[in-house]
Amino acid sequence: MDFPRALITIFHGKGTMASWPFSRRWRVSDPILFQVTLAAALLATVLGKCGPPPYLQFASPISELNETEFETGTTLKYNCRPGYRKITAKNHVLTCESRGTWNYIEFCVKKQCGNPGELLNGQVKVKTDYSLGSQIEFSCSEGYVLVGPTTSYCEIQEKGVGWSEYLPRCMIVKCEPPPAISNGKHNGGDEDFYTYGSSVTYSCDPDFSMLGKASISCSVENETIGVWSPSPPICKKINCLQPVVKNGKITSGFGPIYAYKESILFGCDKGFRLKGSNLIHCEADSNWSPPPPICELHGCAGLPNIPHATWRRYSYSLPTEEVYGVDTVMSYYCLSGYRPKTSGSLTVTCQEDFKWSSYIECVEVCCPVPDVDHISITYRKKNQSANHCTYYSGDKISYTCNNNEKVRYVSSCSEQGTWRPRMPVCDRAQCLKPVIDHGKLSVDQDKYTESEIITVQCDSGYGLVGPQNITCIEDRTWHPQVPKCEWEYPEDCEQVHEGKKLMQCLPNPEEIKLALELYKLSLEIKLLKRQIDEKADLESSV
Repeated sequence: MDFPRALITIFHGKGTMASWPFSRRWRVSDPILFQVTLAAALLATVLGKCGPPPYLQFASPISELNETEFETGTTLKYNCRPGYRKITAKNHVLTCESRGTWNYIEFCVKKQCGNPGELLNGQVKVKTDYSLGSQIEFSCSEGYVLVGPTTSYCEIQEKGVGWSEYLPRCMIVKCEPPPAISNGKHNGGDEDFYTYGSSVTYSCDPDFSMLGKASISCSVENETIGVWSPSPPICKKINCLQPVVKNGKITSGFGPIYAYKESILFGCDKGFRLKGSNLIHCEADSNWSPPPPICELHGCAGLPNIPHATWRRYSYSLPTEEVYGVDTVMSYYCLSGYRPKTSGSLTVTCQEDFKWSSYIECVEVCCPVPDVDHISITYRKKNQSANHCTYYSGDKISYTCNNNEKVRYVSSCSEQGTWRPRMPVCDRAQCLKPVIDHGKLSVDQDKYTESEIITVQCDSGYGLVGPQNITCIEDRTWHPQVPKCEWEYPEDCEQVHEGKKLMQCLPNPEEIKLALELYKLSLEIKLLKRQIDEKADLESSV
């Protein structure tokens, strides 16, 4: 009794199929008989014989094989399976070798399907080649949809191979007429359909703003149907009110009412810095996006209050700005009757912390208190109250000298802190006697009164260096400067270097001795100079 042959097939990797042909004539359900056959095949291999030949995907034996083992040197002839063709130069046999294995060289190859042809408005993608089992894919160009199969395989057909599916078609995408919108319209016609890539543009009625894209186009969705993209716009009444930005201003886009997507460009006043976006747009909810910016203080607000001072003019006007930028330098000066408390620059600078730098104070200019020991103040007019001064700028006094009450004087305290006109000195005895060596005074006394003039005369042999007449002035000094009496040569004696003439001109022995030593030194210098000159002449003549 013949049982149906069962082919045990194992699939590997990329679709390669290997078969286990041992149970061709036995039922797979008979495990004992199968185990006996397997043991016989293994034993044959051990004894140098070959077991059943391997299953070849590309070929099959010419005759049916019933044996389970084969002697060394046995050859089996094969034919190519359907879908394969012979390689002419190859032997179509399997040979049992002495080590118990079947030896063969692949002698059949897959047949090739023909070119599937060109797909109009589409592409044919070949994954590998056109051989048996290979696959090709169909796709359409943008704007076209595929009508027909998406793939095709090279398969066995009758005595050869051929493609499993017919070549599809690529049809252009079509869209329904564009939809109508409220409070607006599009510029399309009355066509029954629109092809891929067609577009229409919408416009809104007066006083309506458009939300969305004005133009839509016929496009494809899911590679199957035509749709309008993007969605049609909406026409809506949208108004935004002009925002107010403190310490800022609008530089572009003046309202007061703005429609959808209209914009405003902002800037900040001097001394302020913009925080946020300087450009905002009116949005669909009638609000501004992004929100209006803020102008933050970025400088020093106002000028510092410096008592008894005023700011210098710039371009013939006083500074009036409300905010001054960082690093701004402002100059000031003290008012009349005031002076800087310390030396330094009378300026202030706006710093990084938006505060003004410290300043030099202006303090009162005081006039000196009169010497009441020698004067009597008969009247005083105080110009204004002062904090630190007895006499302040603008104050006036009337007074007389104690030694001469008949003469009345009036002086005012000036802006420079001096009395104008200058107060006379009522104490007449004020200048001390000048000391002049080798000189005599026309009036010889211990003290001299103001405006008193004396004449200076030098002793014999001494000459006057400076003015001959000097005057005692109010600050108790002499004017001009006190002169000197210096020794001078006799009129008939010239200053000479020779020792014999010097002796006639010098008044005492110490000076004569010094002159003689100088004279001797001058002679030695002359001798040395003569020797140097003679040596030089001798060397030049050689």
